[in-house]
Amino acid sequence: MPRPPAIGLISLCIIFSGALLGMLIGRRLPSHHVSSETQTVITVSMAVVGTMTALMLGLLVSNASGAFDTVGAEVTQVSADIIRLDRLLRRYGPEANPVRVALRRYPKMKFDDLFPSGLDKRPNVDNPASVQMLEHVQNMILALRPGDNQQRWLSGQALQVATEVSQRRWLIVQQNARTIPGPVLILIVFWLTILFASFGLFAPKNATAIVALFLCALALSGGIAVVLAMDTPFEGIIRISSAAMHHALEVISH
Repeated sequence: MPRPPAIGLISLCIIFSGALLGMLIGRRLPSHHVSSETQTVITVSMAVVGTMTALMLGLLVSNASGAFDTVGAEVTQVSADIIRLDRLLRRYGPEANPVRVALRRYPKMKFDDLFPSGLDKRPNVDNPASVQMLEHVQNMILALRPGDNQQRWLSGQALQVATEVSQRRWLIVQQNARTIPGPVLILIVFWLTILFASFGLFAPKNATAIVALFLCALALSGGIAVVLAMDTPFEGIIRISSAAMHHALEVISH
């Protein structure tokens, strides 16, 4: 599937073409086909289409925003769990220092996976290497030999937190999938094209009207591109903040 800016540009061309086509048809229709009575019927009919389009766009915005916020919350929770895990291992004692050293590699790898530097690099949400590193940390926690009840409790809590990090890691992978179906997007663009064709049908044939219709189509296409960008939270112009993961890296590095 093309990237959101490309889809937005394609939508702009299609929607604005509808307006131009409406203007062209309006010039060729007989006068009784563009009477005030006909305009009233078309206006009422297009009001229904406009209402349905607005409702559908509202649902897409709500869906994309919800998915974006959910993924962001999962990233923040993973970052907090990494700090918790490091604190538990620190309290365990010097015997857990090798585990802490291994643990520091995981958020660094995950940070590079989710927030790669450079515009030409795409995120690798499902990187097998980071999974293996997390499983290695879990195995090292299991290999600890607690000497008293405190260390036994700390190792159990550390293993539980590491398991939660693993679960949320897979949730991020699953939630990163696109939530906006292609057919729904095509239908919305089709509805908007019909609306703009009706606008062009009765619009005055001058530069001011054409510019106004173009700017309106540009605004709607930009909105579609923004919604699609929110549906890909780790790439594009709207991304999940890396502040939480960066803070976790700083904390466990001390």
